[in-house]
Amino acid sequence: MQLFTYFDCESDAGAAGKATCLSIAAVTVDENFNEVSIGGVPAQWKINSRFKRSRVFEIDAMLAHNIPIEVIKKEALSNGQLVDEWERRFKILADHGTVFVGYNSMNYDNILLQNTLFINLKWPYITNKQQFDLLPAIRAASVFAPGALNYELNAKGNTSFKLQSMLAANNIHTEGAHDSLYDTIATKDLAKRLFEKAPDVFNASIELRKKADVLPKIQEGIFCWHEAFFKTKIYCGMHLGNTIFPGWYYLYDLRKHPDEVIKLDREGLKQSLKESPKWLRTLKSNRAPLIMDSEMALLDESYKTLGMSELKKRYNLLKKHKDELSSRIRDIIEEQYSEKQEFNQEELQPEEKIYSLNPSNEERNLMTQFNQDNTSQEKKRIFNLFKRDDVKILAEMKLFDDNDGNEDKFCEILSKRDYKRIKKRIATNILDMSDKPSPFTKIPTQQTRLDTLRVIAEKNEDHEKMKQLDSFDKYLEEMKLFYGKAS
Repeated sequence: MQLFTYFDCESDAGAAGKATCLSIAAVTVDENFNEVSIGGVPAQWKINSRFKRSRVFEIDAMLAHNIPIEVIKKEALSNGQLVDEWERRFKILADHGTVFVGYNSMNYDNILLQNTLFINLKWPYITNKQQFDLLPAIRAASVFAPGALNYELNAKGNTSFKLQSMLAANNIHTEGAHDSLYDTIATKDLAKRLFEKAPDVFNASIELRKKADVLPKIQEGIFCWHEAFFKTKIYCGMHLGNTIFPGWYYLYDLRKHPDEVIKLDREGLKQSLKESPKWLRTLKSNRAPLIMDSEMALLDESYKTLGMSELKKRYNLLKKHKDELSSRIRDIIEEQYSEKQEFNQEELQPEEKIYSLNPSNEERNLMTQFNQDNTSQEKKRIFNLFKRDDVKILAEMKLFDDNDGNEDKFCEILSKRDYKRIKKRIATNILDMSDKPSPFTKIPTQQTRLDTLRVIAEKNEDHEKMKQLDSFDKYLEEMKLFYGKAS
């Protein structure tokens, strides 16, 4: 039995790397979309939490999910408890071989999950074994199975792929927008509609949910894929070679005649890589790419004009030179990447080091022990075994948030000096008035945004919105008061 776990998060920020998950919901189904409970995890579930004491919300995110501040503040679970239960349930589901599915999850929910686990000293890649994103599949259906689904147009006259637009266009009922459980159920129902109306696209979307399956699928022959930037577009081409990043592959768009590229010297090739339209594309194996048969190219006028016979000629010509060409491209890209890295020497904060911290096995074992329900003395003993400052800061931040910023509880494990230092660190980040990038949302920026929205609400005589904005302002002012003396 193949399992699929659809999930959705509601958070306090638009950027997943700095957001706090306030609500997570999931629905697990079998291959026939029948809901199933697995390993003690209910078929449907939802977990809510309070705010993190160290984090500031973004005004627009709060307006989007529309959960009142007073409701969030009164939730029974701390954010740390939400994370613990989220991790526990997802681990059980992963161990049972479920495929994790979200809507735009590759660009948001997965990143939010990974960063959330990382800053809580947990293994961040639970969903990576098997996953796919329904949004690219819905986009793919618009070009590979035209007419299978209905689509709305946005204000600019382009096809809208927003979840609520897709639900409305396809008469899929939902109890409410931007609620994690309702959005999860709606995502599952939309996937079922895709399965029924465009089975080839649905099956292609789940075929490469494991990274190891991608290269064997694309290594030989001509195939199609899609990309979306404002508009969804069909591409037809071939695998060219490996990029400088593991698991990422170069694809060649056969619209471009290989003769025009093969003959170029280094400078000519470097210039050609910059030109538009780009003939060199990149496929990421960790994004569950959707690969379709080469005949699908004929749905696009440019490939239809060339014809399959010409596409095969170009493929056979390039196949003889692909290893040499991909090697030359990698050499150019590696040089450009190295130059870029030389100019990007700004030190990251610990919260930003998910890809560079690389904890050792010993550190991971200590992190696991630190996350267990230990006595204060045991937690302090484990903390003192951490050797790197970055890990210690993440642990201190976790202690601060797990205790809702309470000094007495924090000091049962670490010292009052530690408490003041970590509180000052938070104050420095969230009260910062500069435009410097940060993994923390900043109060001054949000209050500026709030003032702008308040003027609009007053002009529109939107008293409900004004009341809502006042509650946001009150919360932010309380945070400023709490952290003001520490900065």
